Amino acid sequence: MSKHYGRTEPRLWTKPLRELTPDTSLGFEVIDYARQILHIELYPWQQWLLIHALELLEDGITYRYRRIIVLVGRQNGKTLVASVLASWWLHVDSQRHPDRVPPLRFKIVGTAQNLDIAREPWNSVKLWCDPEPETIEEQAAAIPTLQAATAKVSDTNGKEYIKSRALAVYEIRAAKNARGKPAARVIMDELREQKDWAAWNALSPTMKSFWNGQLWGISNAGDSTSVVLIQQRDAAIEFIDAWHRTVESGLMDAAEYAGRHDCSLALFEWSAEPDCPKDDVEAILQSNPSIGYGSQTVEGVLADIPGMTDAGYRTEDLCQWVTAKVEGYIDVNDWTNTLAKPFDIRIPTGARTVWGIDVSVDRSHSWIAAAVFDANGNPVVSLRERRKGLMWVPEYMQHLAKESGMWEVAIQSKGCPAMEFIDPLKQLGFTVHEIDGSHIGLATGRLRDRVREHRLIHAPQSLVDQAIEGGVTKVIAENEAWDRRRSIVDISGVAAITVALYGLETCEPVEPEHSAYEEYDLLTF
Repeated sequence: MSKHYGRTEPRLWTKPLRELTPDTSLGFEVIDYARQILHIELYPWQQWLLIHALELLEDGITYRYRRIIVLVGRQNGKTLVASVLASWWLHVDSQRHPDRVPPLRFKIVGTAQNLDIAREPWNSVKLWCDPEPETIEEQAAAIPTLQAATAKVSDTNGKEYIKSRALAVYEIRAAKNARGKPAARVIMDELREQKDWAAWNALSPTMKSFWNGQLWGISNAGDSTSVVLIQQRDAAIEFIDAWHRTVESGLMDAAEYAGRHDCSLALFEWSAEPDCPKDDVEAILQSNPSIGYGSQTVEGVLADIPGMTDAGYRTEDLCQWVTAKVEGYIDVNDWTNTLAKPFDIRIPTGARTVWGIDVSVDRSHSWIAAAVFDANGNPVVSLRERRKGLMWVPEYMQHLAKESGMWEVAIQSKGCPAMEFIDPLKQLGFTVHEIDGSHIGLATGRLRDRVREHRLIHAPQSLVDQAIEGGVTKVIAENEAWDRRRSIVDISGVAAITVALYGLETCEPVEPEHSAYEEYDLLTF
């Protein structure tokens, strides 16, 4: 029987701006520090993470990332990564640029909802460098080089800190006590446990006063209450998707993209594909990258299945987001079965396209979708654009329509923020299909019917796929319609797709100039 090894590369991750070498990433230096000073050989995935997370900009001294989100299944060595990183920060990185940040001002803060969790990596760093170990075992674990570089260790409850001889400090705090002096480096352990913004809002801004500040959020997958992790992860995925659409598709090179966008947020997520079987070995290896390199085994993960709930196992062992506490309106498996690769979708020249528009319930984002028939007469739906705010929509739609020749828009006309686009779009010359009352329920049901009957095509788009999983409905005039407030995730992208499909299939067409897909490829989010 062949031995299994966890996957070194994460399933979701932010791509580098250039090739990563010892000249373009300090991760190589941390790996050498672990090997030569700490006598630790990091696992392949841990080395990969450090190399990618500590990428440098072209000046060779500035970190690319200011926020780094790391998600991986439990018992895979997250704490060891944090420990090695904190030790290197304290004894090496704190002295790298004294002209920019003197060691005296270089503070590392470790925090978590529970102080005991924040203490775990701190204890490891203390064990390595404590100049006055209390026991024979601690003396044996101490590293003389680091002991000589350490001035003082305080393990008084609530005042735990390690001070280097260069006067850099590594201290830990409970999340509720996170507010304090500015920090050059922050480790937020178990980020999923932050149910409100208190700790994040207290610590994140403190780095702004530091050149080259960096915050690491390390965690397993969260749930619907993990508000901080959800927002950081969503923002990172949005960047990853935009990078894929522009850079990886060849529309723009990495340097040009970096010059126009903020590239300082990273996501590195070792997780199983959504809705995989619980005993899928490939999924287990993808979410447990330490398998085969230490005590973690596939058999050990499989043994957890009988003793854990489905949600618990998927969250803890597969690092999957189990967001919906109620059954989604559209079956996820049915939705997955209607997937197609973008390059396999053929749209005839001149095919009629109907745009759908919706707005997030908190008015934070506007969403634009498209619906069109493929060469076989099957409806193809996609999320076309998502941006913050509302004011950009009319101008964007006018530009899109002029270039594509497609001037039909479908919008829910009552009970949602998107209704305020109706009059401006009409004034711009659009044919606006107003979907109201019971027709919203009919449109929602039509989308589910097409999915269930495998009579709809769509490409993979993570924001839409998540909305399908967490989207629930309410009853309007004896029909079920999307419920934006009760849904666990933002379903506005699916709502936009819903009205676009309904407009395409039930509303009177106008004569198009040519297909929106004649000049534009199908875009995937």
